[in-house]
Amino acid sequence: MCSEADQSPTTVAAPPTPSKPIIVGIYGLPGSGKSTVLEHLSRAVPSNMFSVYEGSSVIASLMGPNRGLGDFIALTEEEKTRYRELAIAQIRDECQRSGLAGVVAGHYMFWPKGSEQGTVVWTKDDQDTFTHIIYLQVAAETLCRRRQRDQVRQREAVTPGHLHKWQEEEMRQLDTLAKILGIHFEGLKYDTPAKHLASEISHKLHEFRTESEHCNHIRVLAAVDEMLANVTACRDTRVTTALVFDADKTLTAKDTGRDFWERQSSRPIGKDELTPAEKIFREHGYSYEAFRQVAMLYSDTHRDFERVCHDVAKETTLYPEFLSILRRVRKHEHVMAVVVTCGLRRVWELVMEKEDLGRHIEIIGGGDIREKLIITAKSKEGVANRLRGPPHNLRVVAFGDGPLDLPMLRAADEGVVVVGEELTRSKSMEDALSIAIEHVNTNDAPHSHNLRQTLLPYTVTPRLDTVRLPVVDLSDPTDPFNQSLFDGPPSNLLHTSNRPSARVLMTPTRDANISGPALREAHRRISWYLATELITSLIGLEEYSIPHVQGHATTGHRLLREQDTTIVALMRGGEPMAFGVNEAFPLAMFLYAKTPEDIVLEFRKRIRTIDEGRDIHFVVVAGVI
Repeated sequence: MCSEADQSPTTVAAPPTPSKPIIVGIYGLPGSGKSTVLEHLSRAVPSNMFSVYEGSSVIASLMGPNRGLGDFIALTEEEKTRYRELAIAQIRDECQRSGLAGVVAGHYMFWPKGSEQGTVVWTKDDQDTFTHIIYLQVAAETLCRRRQRDQVRQREAVTPGHLHKWQEEEMRQLDTLAKILGIHFEGLKYDTPAKHLASEISHKLHEFRTESEHCNHIRVLAAVDEMLANVTACRDTRVTTALVFDADKTLTAKDTGRDFWERQSSRPIGKDELTPAEKIFREHGYSYEAFRQVAMLYSDTHRDFERVCHDVAKETTLYPEFLSILRRVRKHEHVMAVVVTCGLRRVWELVMEKEDLGRHIEIIGGGDIREKLIITAKSKEGVANRLRGPPHNLRVVAFGDGPLDLPMLRAADEGVVVVGEELTRSKSMEDALSIAIEHVNTNDAPHSHNLRQTLLPYTVTPRLDTVRLPVVDLSDPTDPFNQSLFDGPPSNLLHTSNRPSARVLMTPTRDANISGPALREAHRRISWYLATELITSLIGLEEYSIPHVQGHATTGHRLLREQDTTIVALMRGGEPMAFGVNEAFPLAMFLYAKTPEDIVLEFRKRIRTIDEGRDIHFVVVAGVI
């Protein structure tokens, strides 16, 4: 559940209104107790959060005045389908308008005695509407007795064997459809009093209502904060650098997800054959919903899950270059290593334990849906941003091999593309890299030019070319990049003291013959120069359209998010210098300050900008430091 306590001050934002309302279906055979459970639910769940519907009652209401379910039953199958579609559409539209989550009791299939197979009454509109399904599983003998004792409705007399076959087939079909359609499906054994079952379902409904990509993202960021707090508590030295790694095809040449499904099915999976997870990604792309579906697939393997993870981990070997780096992390307390995987966290825990690195390497990953953590490309980017930004402010070096890693690589201070054998490397990464590099210094990735590549093994063909994507050799201890991984924190001091242009500009400020307005003008020129030379390098640039002298539009450049920047003149000596900075960045706000409290007041006024997920820049200008 996504609670306010999970959200840090810099990431709080209202969950986005979903384009599709949450509609939960309560399913089960006729006589399984759906109506009884629904009656308890209508009293148990808050009416300002949920709207509860009996599907048959909604259909009856659509039949018109003085008509009801009896009239519906007399319709042709085609007419019945139309009314069923109208009913679910009405429920969906009401929930969309009200913002409430819908809970609907309905039927999937009818299977009369003597028929070879059941008749599915679930419509295309049902498939497109339901987001979750809870199926009430009742033992066939118990269900048979309930149907015989039903005083309200007349039930067809059928054997427990027929009911068992019907229930198994209905659950099998719904489970298959749910996987294809991205619907959360789970069965609940109805072997407790209806009131207790309704309480359990009520708890699940609250989870479903708050379950979203937004809340998942908040949980990922909370996991990063907790991880860093635990690491810091165990070390005497402040952590200043985070090495962030993708797992499959990065730390190893293997695809452990594919290995998992091969071992779980106990048969080899052909080169061109798709695993169950790959089928979902082929159908739905690498979306949050697709990763949720895959997590549900892993939940279905719970009996074999731990054993298969152990088997996969035993056969997973790390690249020697990365194994060396991870072992060096143990000796440098200011450096931490984090594996962020869209795959199975448990596999990578076992791999690290096998290499005696379990206590030194942090792992953020997914797996079983019950772990409530789904890792997507956005999640990986969020991990890098969280480590790199406040309150942690670490230097982040990220390693990854494919398009899902690219947002993380671009968000890091330095991103390294791991290039493996041509036959197994990502085919779509080449185009994704070209696009990323073309957008250097645009408003969404001012430091994406920090991308590099490493070749594993070193004899493979590089990505793109080594000019656009320079090569670093992780196996060479003399490679400057390799050495820099374990350096202390880099200095943020930028200066132009030794440049000829700076010496010319500084001369008037040291000339005793110059004072008054001329001295202030000299300081203004210096600050304009420093602003255009250094601040633009530190913060970055963005493009915007300007009129060309020949009459057409052309592209100009200005400070990245200049309108969200505040120039602070430290009184009193900072004013002349601040004027020069303001001249360079005219869209920025100008602020006088004598004490830190003056800046904090302005910061509070602009806190909404942070809530929207954007940075705000304060440029503090002093006359002499």
